[in-house]
Amino acid sequence: MKSLLIALSSAFIGAMIAVSFTATANTSTPPGWQLAYEHDKDGTALAGSKDALIAAVVEGKPVRIYWAGTRVQHVIDASFLTVLQDEVFAQIPMVSGQKPSVDPAHVELRDTPWRAIFATNGDRGLKWFVQN
Repeated sequence: MKSLLIALSSAFIGAMIAVSFTATANTSTPPGWQLAYEHDKDGTALAGSKDALIAAVVEGKPVRIYWAGTRVQHVIDASFLTVLQDEVFAQIPMVSGQKPSVDPAHVELRDTPWRAIFATNGDRGLKWFVQN
């Protein structure tokens, strides 16, 4: 019985640490960077200012983009930025496609390259960070 209580207590503490880490990982800003703008998948503003992001792009500041899928979170530096009609479009460098799996957590590379253009007017929820 004592072993069961210890195991349950350990599992509970581990779960609380994991929840705390996940909450921190989803809300914290990387050192040296600030959140300029965040929007949902429809392009609706959630935090920051699109004007601040545009100003940072025009000033030539580095931009980093964060997005999350169902099981994964991604961060990548934008390699080519365009401002068009008060929207920001960011090309990311070509990377190898990935196939994430769980149990145990691992990521396999696919044989296909992947690239994207992200935009402030939606298609996925994004956080746009600029370097201080």
